[in-house]
Amino acid sequence: MDVDGVSILARGIAAKGPEGVVFANLDLQVSAGALAVVAGPGGTGRTSLLLALSGRLPLITGYLDVSGHVLPAQAKAVQQLIRPARLRPGYELEDKHRVKEAILERRLISGASDRDIDAALSLVGLAPDRSALVGDLHPADQLLLAVALAVAPSPAGILVDDVDVGLPLPSRARVWAALHEVTRTGMTVLASAADAPSGDVEVIHLPAREQDWPTDVFDLLEEDTP
Repeated sequence: MDVDGVSILARGIAAKGPEGVVFANLDLQVSAGALAVVAGPGGTGRTSLLLALSGRLPLITGYLDVSGHVLPAQAKAVQQLIRPARLRPGYELEDKHRVKEAILERRLISGASDRDIDAALSLVGLAPDRSALVGDLHPADQLLLAVALAVAPSPAGILVDDVDVGLPLPSRARVWAALHEVTRTGMTVLASAADAPSGDVEVIHLPAREQDWPTDVFDLLEEDTP
């Protein structure tokens, strides 16, 4: 597997959700083929930033370029480049499905071949019992299965939300090691976690307090409110 990963450049970006601003005045740069981790406590906008960087959440201000595609105008192209492995809530494997059913579903949706899926499972170090229920797998295996199914069609980047949630330290280390292996293909991995791992990681820290945001962000929000 040889992939041209996405690179990302953002300047002064901000986004809002139903309850208001989720992040603001954010600058970041992600190299192609990097493991980039949005780090911080829950409620700081980690998932929202992953959505925004992949063209799935519109910005209210700022400049965002993903491998030459400028958002929001080229959001659909960016969505094809960066595919979700897991995004919470809403994009996770179904616990009630058997592993073989999850594989078949993603294969039909993505167009990946059986060989592609076998290679992706091997890449992340997973050999699941395909007759087992997804919900019966160890949480780390569930996450790695989702990663493998996202990796199989060789997108330029993948999204992996809440990497460390519910995992003991040894399992976290195993998952981070697998994500590093994914980047060795050239694919960019955009992940979120409370704490970033050590090593070769590009860490994105989110501002956690409203007082860190410039007043013009709130002016923009008022202008954008119907």
